[in-house]
Amino acid sequence: MTNKHIAQAFDELSGLMELHEADAFRVRSYQNAYATLRKLDAPLSDMDVDQIKQIKGIGPAIASKIQELIANGKLDLLEQFKRKTPVGVVEMLGVNGFGPKKVRVIWKDMGIETIGELLYACYENRLVHYKGFGLKTQEDLRNKLEFALKSRSVLRMDVAEEEADFLCAWLAGKLPGAFVAPVGAVRRLCPVVQGIEVLVGYNGELSAAFDGEMLALQETQSDGWHLATLEQRLPVVIHRCMAEDFGSRLFRHTGTDDFVKAFAALSPDLSFKHLRTEQEVFEKAGMPYVPPELRESPAILDTVRTGGLPTLVDHTQMKGVLHVHTTYSDGLHSLREMCMAAKDLGYQYIGITDHSQSAFYAGGLKPERVLQQMAEIDTLNAEMAPFRILKGIESDILNDGSLDYEDALLDRFDFVIASVHSNLRMDKSKATGRLLKAIEHPRTTILGHPTGRLLLTREGYPLEWSLIFDACARHNVAIELNANPHRLDIDYTLIPEAIRRGVRIAINPDAHSMEGLKDVRFGLSIARKGGLTTPWCLNCQEADQWLVKK
Repeated sequence: MTNKHIAQAFDELSGLMELHEADAFRVRSYQNAYATLRKLDAPLSDMDVDQIKQIKGIGPAIASKIQELIANGKLDLLEQFKRKTPVGVVEMLGVNGFGPKKVRVIWKDMGIETIGELLYACYENRLVHYKGFGLKTQEDLRNKLEFALKSRSVLRMDVAEEEADFLCAWLAGKLPGAFVAPVGAVRRLCPVVQGIEVLVGYNGELSAAFDGEMLALQETQSDGWHLATLEQRLPVVIHRCMAEDFGSRLFRHTGTDDFVKAFAALSPDLSFKHLRTEQEVFEKAGMPYVPPELRESPAILDTVRTGGLPTLVDHTQMKGVLHVHTTYSDGLHSLREMCMAAKDLGYQYIGITDHSQSAFYAGGLKPERVLQQMAEIDTLNAEMAPFRILKGIESDILNDGSLDYEDALLDRFDFVIASVHSNLRMDKSKATGRLLKAIEHPRTTILGHPTGRLLLTREGYPLEWSLIFDACARHNVAIELNANPHRLDIDYTLIPEAIRRGVRIAINPDAHSMEGLKDVRFGLSIARKGGLTTPWCLNCQEADQWLVKK
């Protein structure tokens, strides 16, 4: 069990207990355990019970439940609550912004026990007759339910990568000498994927890999296509080929059908079969190697033929890490700890951006706390030079598009990330106008996670992108590619147009812990997928190159 799995178990348990109106103190204790454990860096599975008890907020009772999860992979108390709750009601608890109290009304008062029934009730306008459910609430819930239904069996990039890596390791361990690699959307580094596909190059039988529990075979096709389930929960597709054909099939199963067909059409007289490495496919076609993340559209082939491949941004070119939270607001680690971690990762500078005062739910900084943090940054800069700590803030964009804090205080920051965190249901015109006003503010440096989306949970609000890009270019404002795998916002498909209009991209982890600094790698994957090159990446530059007062 990973820390994430353990934390999620406590989150689910607290929700079910609140749904059943269990003891409020115990509910809060499990909610607090979830909040603590999901940010914990050190693996709980490597700790003994005494070490677990030393974690702030974790008492003996919760420590024993953590050990139960590690030992058994499940929690008996959680299973008890699941058994007395309809499956559909449990699913409702997973709908973003739909808490246990409202779910209880839906279940107990309305007699609804599935997502489908609830969606139909929204269409029939039934919810408005119950306390706490007005027209706006009903419409918001309907949109969330529709989005949740669309998102079933879809995985975020980070989850898909973790599952694919585990599956590949399992197959390689069971099939000595086999060539194994993820293919499809996972290898193309898509933000979300419809399923996991793996290619196995092996001249023996695959039966040894299917133990019936960890990996259970469901169906086999004559062309080497296998459908299986991983850990009795996740459907996976395994493509099988002979070892000597691994490169050919790796190419075939990585790119989209449109890309592969267009590639083959460029050399119709050549055969790309029986090639052991993928590099040989490109060499035989007389073309440079196209990275997997660029194999979405045939359009990249036109770029290759006319101007060659762009040199995509990579981690070695990243000089600084921006959008970092500390214990001054809602971060897990102190200012010193976050700075030391960034320095140890090889960065030249870090940009501290705790939440501004309007984000009261996240411990946003009052002006006096801002000044206190700035003084601590001055002390650390003197101590850690030549490593540099930039004084930043993630300033809330208020409903009217203005920034949090008075201009006199904003002017004391080295840079400002302006982000929306509230009122995410504006229409396109209002949402765009709100951002345009924030972009025009002379202290805005970066527009943070511009659509506010949460992948598979919350759709981003609509924007008139041509107006946003032009305003950013005109006012020298970069756009954030939020590297947190829950966001990955902006979408990679927008990066080429941003560059064309002269807008730089900042790849930022939105880190709330030292481990969160490493989320930059997800942002880099998306940036590369969008064709981002070093000159257009803000934090591939020296700090003084972009720290310019407007």
